[in-house]
Amino acid sequence: MFTIFLLVAVILYMKNYKKDFYKIFFASSTAMFVALLAKYTFKIPRPPHMLIAETGYGFPSGHATMAAVVMSLGIYYTHTHVHNKRVRYALYLLSIGWYVIVSYSRLYLQVHYLIDVIAGGMMGVIATVAVINIFKHFHYYK
Repeated sequence: MFTIFLLVAVILYMKNYKKDFYKIFFASSTAMFVALLAKYTFKIPRPPHMLIAETGYGFPSGHATMAAVVMSLGIYYTHTHVHNKRVRYALYLLSIGWYVIVSYSRLYLQVHYLIDVIAGGMMGVIATVAVINIFKHFHYYK
Protein backbone atom coordinates (compact mmCIF):
# COMPACT_ATOMS: atom_id res chain seq x y z
CA MET A 1 0.00 0.00 0.00
CA PHE A 2 2.80 2.37 0.88
CA THR A 3 4.42 1.85 -2.54
CA ILE A 4 1.13 2.50 -4.35
CA PHE A 5 0.58 5.58 -2.20
CA LEU A 6 3.98 6.95 -3.13
CA LEU A 7 3.37 6.19 -6.81
CA VAL A 8 0.10 8.16 -6.71
CA ALA A 9 1.88 11.00 -4.92
CA VAL A 10 4.64 11.13 -7.56
CA ILE A 11 2.05 11.17 -10.37
CA LEU A 12 0.27 14.06 -8.63
CA TYR A 13 3.58 15.90 -8.31
CA MET A 14 4.43 15.39 -11.99
CA LYS A 15 0.95 16.64 -13.01
CA ASN A 16 1.58 19.79 -10.92
CA TYR A 17 -0.78 18.93 -8.04
CA LYS A 18 2.03 19.68 -5.63
CA LYS A 19 -0.02 20.50 -2.53
CA ASP A 20 -1.87 17.17 -2.82
CA PHE A 21 1.43 15.40 -3.39
CA TYR A 22 2.87 16.88 -0.20
CA LYS A 23 -0.20 16.03 1.87
CA ILE A 24 -0.26 12.42 0.68
CA PHE A 25 3.50 11.98 0.89
CA PHE A 26 3.85 13.42 4.39
CA ALA A 27 0.73 11.74 5.76
CA SER A 28 1.81 8.29 4.57
CA SER A 29 5.47 8.80 5.48
CA THR A 30 4.65 10.15 8.94
CA ALA A 31 2.21 7.32 9.65
CA MET A 32 4.69 4.64 8.58
CA PHE A 33 7.52 6.26 10.54
CA VAL A 34 5.42 6.35 13.71
CA ALA A 35 4.24 2.75 13.19
CA LEU A 36 7.79 1.48 12.63
CA LEU A 37 9.04 3.45 15.61
CA ALA A 38 6.33 1.84 17.76
CA LYS A 39 7.13 -1.64 16.39
CA TYR A 40 10.79 -1.38 17.36
CA THR A 41 10.09 0.41 20.64
CA PHE A 42 7.54 -2.06 22.03
CA LYS A 43 8.78 -5.22 20.22
CA ILE A 44 5.49 -7.06 20.73
CA PRO A 45 5.48 -10.39 18.86
CA ARG A 46 2.84 -11.56 16.44
CA PRO A 47 0.29 -14.26 17.35
CA PRO A 48 1.84 -17.75 17.43
CA HIS A 49 -0.56 -19.52 15.01
CA MET A 50 -0.61 -17.39 11.86
CA LEU A 51 -2.33 -18.64 8.71
CA ILE A 52 0.39 -17.05 6.55
CA ALA A 53 4.05 -16.51 7.28
CA GLU A 54 4.80 -12.99 8.51
CA THR A 55 7.98 -11.73 10.10
CA GLY A 56 8.76 -8.82 12.36
CA TYR A 57 6.87 -7.41 15.28
CA GLY A 58 3.08 -7.29 15.39
CA PHE A 59 2.27 -4.06 17.20
CA PRO A 60 1.01 -1.91 15.52
CA SER A 61 -0.29 -3.23 12.22
CA GLY A 62 1.40 -1.43 9.31
CA HIS A 63 -1.39 -2.52 6.98
CA ALA A 64 -4.04 -1.05 9.28
CA THR A 65 -1.96 2.12 9.61
CA MET A 66 -1.80 2.67 5.86
CA ALA A 67 -5.45 1.65 5.40
CA ALA A 68 -6.37 4.32 7.95
CA VAL A 69 -4.32 6.89 6.02
CA VAL A 70 -6.17 5.92 2.82
CA MET A 71 -9.48 6.14 4.69
CA SER A 72 -8.66 9.53 6.23
CA LEU A 73 -7.46 11.03 2.97
CA GLY A 74 -10.46 9.57 1.16
CA ILE A 75 -12.80 11.22 3.63
CA TYR A 76 -10.84 14.49 3.52
CA TYR A 77 -10.78 14.75 -0.28
CA THR A 78 -14.40 13.63 -0.56
CA HIS A 79 -15.45 16.30 1.94
CA THR A 80 -13.49 19.03 0.15
CA HIS A 81 -14.26 18.13 -3.49
CA VAL A 82 -17.56 16.19 -3.71
CA HIS A 83 -20.75 18.22 -3.38
CA ASN A 84 -23.40 15.62 -4.20
CA LYS A 85 -24.60 14.22 -0.84
CA ARG A 86 -25.30 10.69 -2.09
CA VAL A 87 -21.94 10.40 -3.79
CA ARG A 88 -20.25 11.94 -0.76
CA TYR A 89 -21.78 9.42 1.65
CA ALA A 90 -21.03 6.54 -0.71
CA LEU A 91 -17.38 7.59 -0.84
CA TYR A 92 -17.30 7.97 2.95
CA LEU A 93 -18.58 4.42 3.30
CA LEU A 94 -16.12 3.16 0.69
CA SER A 95 -13.24 4.80 2.57
CA ILE A 96 -14.33 3.38 5.92
CA GLY A 97 -14.98 0.00 4.30
CA TRP A 98 -11.41 -0.06 3.02
CA TYR A 99 -10.04 0.29 6.54
CA VAL A 100 -12.45 -2.32 7.91
CA ILE A 101 -11.65 -4.87 5.19
CA VAL A 102 -7.88 -4.45 5.47
CA SER A 103 -7.99 -4.61 9.26
CA TYR A 104 -10.30 -7.62 9.24
CA SER A 105 -7.99 -9.42 6.82
CA ARG A 106 -5.09 -8.99 9.26
CA LEU A 107 -7.22 -10.47 12.05
CA TYR A 108 -8.60 -13.26 9.86
CA LEU A 109 -5.09 -14.29 8.83
CA GLN A 110 -4.17 -14.23 12.52
CA VAL A 111 -1.07 -12.12 11.90
CA HIS A 112 -2.22 -9.43 14.36
CA TYR A 113 -4.16 -9.07 17.57
CA LEU A 114 -7.16 -6.72 17.71
CA ILE A 115 -5.14 -4.09 19.60
CA ASP A 116 -2.57 -4.11 16.77
CA VAL A 117 -5.10 -3.06 14.13
CA ILE A 118 -6.84 -0.58 16.44
CA ALA A 119 -3.53 1.09 17.34
CA GLY A 120 -2.43 1.08 13.68
CA GLY A 121 -5.71 2.68 12.65
CA MET A 122 -5.40 5.36 15.31
CA MET A 123 -1.82 6.12 14.25
CA GLY A 124 -2.87 6.44 10.62
CA VAL A 125 -5.79 8.75 11.35
CA ILE A 126 -3.84 10.91 13.81
CA ALA A 127 -0.86 11.25 11.45
CA THR A 128 -3.12 12.21 8.53
CA VAL A 129 -5.15 14.75 10.51
CA ALA A 130 -1.95 16.24 11.94
CA VAL A 131 -0.35 16.62 8.50
CA ILE A 132 -3.49 18.17 7.00
CA ASN A 133 -3.76 20.64 9.90
CA ILE A 134 -0.08 21.54 9.71
CA PHE A 135 -0.41 22.23 5.99
CA LYS A 136 -3.43 24.50 6.61
CA HIS A 137 -1.11 26.85 8.49
CA PHE A 138 1.03 27.48 5.42
CA HIS A 139 -0.37 30.13 3.07
CA TYR A 140 0.72 28.15 -0.01
CA TYR A 141 -1.44 25.18 0.99
CA LYS A 142 -4.76 26.90 1.75
